[in-house]
Amino acid sequence: MDEYERFAAYGTQMVMTHARLRDMLEDLLEGGVEGGVDLGIHCLAFCTALTEHHTDEDVNVFPMLEARHPELREFLGRLRQDHAVIAGLVRGVRQDDPEALSALAAVMETHFRGEEKRLVEVLNEIRG
Repeated sequence: MDEYERFAAYGTQMVMTHARLRDMLEDLLEGGVEGGVDLGIHCLAFCTALTEHHTDEDVNVFPMLEARHPELREFLGRLRQDHAVIAGLVRGVRQDDPEALSALAAVMETHFRGEEKRLVEVLNEIRG
């Protein structure tokens, strides 16, 4: 898979990643994980996956989109601000702050919906 094929699939991949992260967060909010997985380990896995997802967007995806679609710069700037807010909430979750998890859920859902609405089609249309 070349660079452009990777990004062409990224829009769909983004939706699937968001769904997986939503499921993981729902497990944490409900206080249980199927299969007897330790909740602390699940929390760590969720926080790590969310952080890696946003790092990939900041380092790889957003710069490419800004170069190809300058009209998205302002929106991508807001998404980067969201990433900073989410990173702070993730730190709170890792420190067992009970309010951080519900705040993270609200911010994350709004953030994901915005990305899905504005970026999925753009990413899926990218060709070399």
